[in-house]
Amino acid sequence: MEFCVLGSLLVRDGSDEYVVPAAKQRALLAALLLRPGQVVPADVLADTIWNFSPPPSAATTLRNYVMRLRRSLGAAGERIGTREGGYLIELDPSELDAWRFETLRAQGVATLREGAYERASELLGSALALWRGPALVDVPSDALHQFEADRLNEGRLDAVEAWVEAELRLGRHQAVVAELRALTAEHPGRERFWAQLMTALHRGGRRTEALGAYQQVRRTLVEEIGVEPGAEIREVHRIILREEESNSAPGTECADRTVVEPLPVPFQLPADLADFTGRAVDLRRISGFLVSRRTCPPVVAVSGQPGVGKSALVVRAAYEAREEFPDGVLYAELGGSTTEPAEPGAVLESFLLALGVAAPVIPPGIGARAALYRSVLAGRRLLVVLDDALDSAQLRPLLPADPAAATLVTGRRLLADLPGARQVGLGLPEESEARRLFERILGPARAAAEPEAVTAVVAACGRLPLAVRAAAARLVARPSWGVRELAARLADGDRLFDELRVGGIDVRAAIAAGEAALSPAAARAFRLLAWSDRPELGLNIAAAVLGRLPGRTEELLDELVDAHLLTMPAPGRFGYDPLVRAFAREQGRRHRPVRPDAAGTRCVVTAAGRPGDGPKVPAQRQRGVGCPTCSPSDVRAA
Repeated sequence: MEFCVLGSLLVRDGSDEYVVPAAKQRALLAALLLRPGQVVPADVLADTIWNFSPPPSAATTLRNYVMRLRRSLGAAGERIGTREGGYLIELDPSELDAWRFETLRAQGVATLREGAYERASELLGSALALWRGPALVDVPSDALHQFEADRLNEGRLDAVEAWVEAELRLGRHQAVVAELRALTAEHPGRERFWAQLMTALHRGGRRTEALGAYQQVRRTLVEEIGVEPGAEIREVHRIILREEESNSAPGTECADRTVVEPLPVPFQLPADLADFTGRAVDLRRISGFLVSRRTCPPVVAVSGQPGVGKSALVVRAAYEAREEFPDGVLYAELGGSTTEPAEPGAVLESFLLALGVAAPVIPPGIGARAALYRSVLAGRRLLVVLDDALDSAQLRPLLPADPAAATLVTGRRLLADLPGARQVGLGLPEESEARRLFERILGPARAAAEPEAVTAVVAACGRLPLAVRAAAARLVARPSWGVRELAARLADGDRLFDELRVGGIDVRAAIAAGEAALSPAAARAFRLLAWSDRPELGLNIAAAVLGRLPGRTEELLDELVDAHLLTMPAPGRFGYDPLVRAFAREQGRRHRPVRPDAAGTRCVVTAAGRPGDGPKVPAQRQRGVGCPTCSPSDVRAA
């Protein structure tokens, strides 16, 4: 069975075709098809059918429409089910032409980027062959056209652009000229079609017509919109002029054409998380930084402790800001928290290739590559996303110089020495946000069945998003478990981090990578200070525990704060987030077991009075029950 929305609404069952004659029933069927297998609430269907003005009798009338629709569709009508609060249609995604189109388009674009142009042309051609006209063309629903048809039609134009690019790469310049002339006439503000038309004419030896197309699009954009052509059109125009000046024969490769050929706009972001939750304030701040007027390229640096959700936040922010950067989005994973951080030169090479620079002309030196990179980006409204940066030295060669471009950076350490960067320190989410994330991953039904256990699990995870995600994923993988059983497992301190490991998620490993980057003295301080049961420590207490002068102690604490392994709620006050403290204590036990002769003595960490006061007992004499790492010699060595 086949359900079709890419054109007029149509249902096919073998050789039989079903057309829904009643307009409002077509709107009903389309609304169900665009959410296959999902319950669509009755009030949403009413707004869809009656364009946000349903009559008082909408509920009764809707039931009648559903009944008539089932009858008119024959066997397909049996797919429409009634559920509490709404209706749904059950179908395999492959039965919906919109799903098949999106799948083929994604495969085609990926194949195009890999350089398999013949295969890309076939995939994209198959995707476009599914269209029989504008999406939902006979469905009279403002809501569906605004939120669904426009999205589908935009996806079709993206697929056409990618197909034309594949054809151009295959040398079929003349074959696409007529198609591109029609597309530029129908969509005069879509600059990619104009760039492709100019390229096709130029490569086909029709340089005069290509220059004429440039004048036409420039006139259209300036007179009707008030803007000059974008970077891609200007680059094609420059190539044509340079080749004409050198009197190159048609099809001859000139130097400029070798350096930069117009490519599909790069969009290298990883997929956004479907269950991303909260962070509305941080998203607004980042968006404000990215789109503000500026004379220098904006740089937003997001830092925070391991697992707090930095990468998820910047990916969501980049998707939300995508329309502000029509020339593309570059993305690189810099590996700053690993033992093998990415080399800036290698990242520059991958960026230059994505921007259309031919591999043979990419210079070997990092300085020359950075200079070429800045030149290629000149005038382009492009966003660069650099995830998991090691330090500012790794980042500097990768930063655009043109104010039209912007950069989003994440790093575990505070990048305070990054020139002009707006700093966004990402803390733990509120308890309600952490709980909502847990419920979205686990599913509302299982979470609602044990609300108190959900509270206990979120608390055991210290509200850390990575830990919350790991806990929910464990329950998803263990459908026979109740939330209460997981809460009991997490309450066992010796098993905590073992329980927070599932698949590729490992909370212990994430925090351990941050500790591994510390200096030896800071790492020992990190483990030793965690044995205090107080929420905060003052500088004097920390100095006494470590057996160091306050000045040197403050340097170690600053290193821990910059690494986001220690919090500083107020000047001179320091503390641990819950899971970080648990990890530090676990590491402390591994590095120095409790001594048998320590019983009956008191640790300076727990013997102190109010945080910030001086120690009650000399640090050099105390060793203790509470802390397995602070014998007198250990304190002096820390």
